[in-house]
Amino acid sequence: MKINVSILSSTIKPQDIVKELDNTNADAIHIDIMDGKFVENKTWTIGEITKITKYSSFPLDVHLMVNNPSKYIEDYAMLNTNNITFHYEATKNEEELKKWIDLLKENNCKVGISIKPETPVEKIYKFLPYVHLVLVMTVEPGEGGQKLIDDCILKIQKLKQYIDENNL
Repeated sequence: MKINVSILSSTIKPQDIVKELDNTNADAIHIDIMDGKFVENKTWTIGEITKITKYSSFPLDVHLMVNNPSKYIEDYAMLNTNNITFHYEATKNEEELKKWIDLLKENNCKVGISIKPETPVEKIYKFLPYVHLVLVMTVEPGEGGQKLIDDCILKIQKLKQYIDENNL
């Protein structure tokens, strides 16, 4: 099991948080990147994340909640990044989605795909052989502190069953 720590919001400076995290047994720092278009909120810039990584030896687990993931992939891949997750819903074009997968692999990143609570899990089945992780959102992306959407637990169970039955 891996433990990734999110530093989305805090009253403590991000560089102070990551300095403290270096004293733990966490595996990575989870960073939510929001562009203000795919979701309403905006978060970190590449400059801010680059600065934060100077204070920590942890690899990054980057979650792109953005309209055009390809704009971000190479910049974040150049940092100490283990994996980058993009949203299935960021495009209606499956060819574009496959290009994102290939671009991530070309940049030596593990590939993650995420789905929003209303997206049927079956929509990503065909991509599962090409990704390393799936992030099933149990709240609407883009804002912290929301209540869990209970129906998403069934979606996770269904996904796990499909993965096991298909030896993925």
